[in-house]
Formats: sequence, structure tokens, C-alpha cells
Amino acid sequence: MVKKKNGESPQELKDVLIKELSPLDSETKRDVPVMTRLATKHVQMLDLMVKLGIFRSRSEVAAAIIEKTLHEQSETFELLNNQITKLEEIQDEAKSIAIDVFKVK
Repeated sequence: MVKKKNGESPQELKDVLIKELSPLDSETKRDVPVMTRLATKHVQMLDLMVKLGIFRSRSEVAAAIIEKTLHEQSETFELLNNQITKLEEIQDEAKSIAIDVFKVK
């Protein structure tokens, strides 16, 4: 393997980046495909990571970046989920009220 100036081989660099970009445990499996459109400049950034041999595909890079972002923002997403639950409860109550309005007495 070719050594980099800082002493890390491409494989070592890949291992470090994957660990940093993908906080998932080894048991978590990527099994749901997601299609997306990206700006050319962003695809070029993904391609750079593939060209450097750090990731095998654009998909792998994109998944690692998304996983890292979602992991880092997990508290925010938990808060949002709680708020959505409250909204759903309010909607259910509003539906019940609306249904009662149209019941024959």
C-alpha cells in the first residue's frame, strides 16, 4: 500500500473516515434504497471520495454522510418526533369533534 505523508495508508485513512462518518454499529444494515438528485458539485465531492479509494461508491459516501448528520442531530429529531406526536393527538381530537358535529341526534 502507498503511504501518505502523515504515515497513514489509504486503507487506514478509509477506516478512520468511515468510523468518523458512520456512527452506526456494525449490526446496523443499510437495506432501504433511497433515490435523490444532487447538484453536480456535490456529486463531484462524492466522486472524489470514491476516486481516493475511501469509499466504494457514491451511495456509500452519501449514506455515511447522512448517517453522521442524523446521528449528530438525533436530539433535534427526537424533539421533532415528540412534537409530531402531540400534533397527531390534537388532529385526532379535532377529527372526533368534527365527526360529532355531523352525527344525527
